[in-house]
Amino acid sequence: MEFLEASETASPEEHRAHQESRLRELIRHAYGTVPYYRDVMDERGLKPTDIGSIEDLSKLPVLTKDDVRRAGDRLVSHSFNPKELRTAWTSATSESPLPVRWDRSVALMNHASYMRMRRWAGVPFGRPYATMQGTPVVPISQSKPPFWRHNPLWNQVLFSAISLSDESLPHYVRKIRECKAEMLETYPSCAYVMARFLEAKGEYLPLTCVITTGEPLFPNERAVMEERFQAPVFDAYGQAERVIFSSECEKHDGHHIFPEYGITEFLDGDGNDVPAGEFGLMIGTSLHNLAMPFIRYACGDIASRSDKICSCGRTLPMLGGLTRRAGDILVTPDGRMVPPIMVTWIVKFLEGVTNWQVVQESPEELLVLVVRDEPVRESELEGIRGYVSRRLGPEVRVRVELVPEIPRVGRGKSRHVLSRVPLVWGVPNRSSEPARLGGAP
Repeated sequence: MEFLEASETASPEEHRAHQESRLRELIRHAYGTVPYYRDVMDERGLKPTDIGSIEDLSKLPVLTKDDVRRAGDRLVSHSFNPKELRTAWTSATSESPLPVRWDRSVALMNHASYMRMRRWAGVPFGRPYATMQGTPVVPISQSKPPFWRHNPLWNQVLFSAISLSDESLPHYVRKIRECKAEMLETYPSCAYVMARFLEAKGEYLPLTCVITTGEPLFPNERAVMEERFQAPVFDAYGQAERVIFSSECEKHDGHHIFPEYGITEFLDGDGNDVPAGEFGLMIGTSLHNLAMPFIRYACGDIASRSDKICSCGRTLPMLGGLTRRAGDILVTPDGRMVPPIMVTWIVKFLEGVTNWQVVQESPEELLVLVVRDEPVRESELEGIRGYVSRRLGPEVRVRVELVPEIPRVGRGKSRHVLSRVPLVWGVPNRSSEPARLGGAP
């Protein structure tokens, strides 16, 4: 945290020197302990000393999600004890989810980066705050409070997005007031649902700030949140792969890229760098995850870099724009409103899927459309049903259908979660258009 605070006003040359120092260490480690990278570099006649600068990264191929699937454990360093690593899954907003292994170093940098963002938002470490996350905090069958747990070391109260409902929301709001939380950190869809609940009740929940991450933030959502929470919204961007991290500062004039976290490239369809102001595929290299290095990883999102210097005075580089796509909020039979990210892991139970979509026509049923050559096995169905039961409730039925193709939208991207069920209080679901920052196309 001290390092990140001091680094905020470092010169571009100092940022670059730090990145390249860590890059050289990463390349040596990957070549020596990660079978996938040794094979890739040997095939190209490369030695670790051949990659010493950011420009030298172009000697390596882009790492795609299909590459990660095919490589499997060959992407994991054999210098770590597997029992000491954490396994996480990507959110699968554009592809089937991928398993990611983390070591302690990347976990520390990720926590410190979040703490930097919270400090920018006016809530430094140690101040009380609330988190609404995507994992269960209390049993899904629990119908009475408490719907939360405390983390006293961080002065944090934890809620689950899975338990969000018309019945639980009054208790959520009451608990946030009681614990004097200064900040709510959650998915945009969850903060939006809570803000619309407050609006319907004619109430406000004053906070110092709201931090949104994990999903696109739509302008209409931000407006409702800022009105009902009487606080600014700070949007952040990151991935389970831990290769790129960015966040708004108090000026809300775009996202700052965290150069200490990773190296970010912007490439066109031919793999060439795009100039500032032009949109390209974001390519990230994690500078901290030695357990499963992601070097030149294509995360699937489109963005542009900006040459402007933020009026906040920090010298961290800026994103010029960022385009992401979201699904819709799901509604369960008991009235809970579940963010779309909760069902994107369904596809991890299916192999060989080339495209997929979860469609909700009613609270009682989900239709999973799958494009693949092989029929769906009963064991796969059982895995999906069990997952949905744990996340949405046992009363939700699941149908899986094989289809030849799934229509695409916008710029050819897949829309993986589609709900046609209105939210409670008659609130319609969100737009299916991409979320945009800084004039993204």
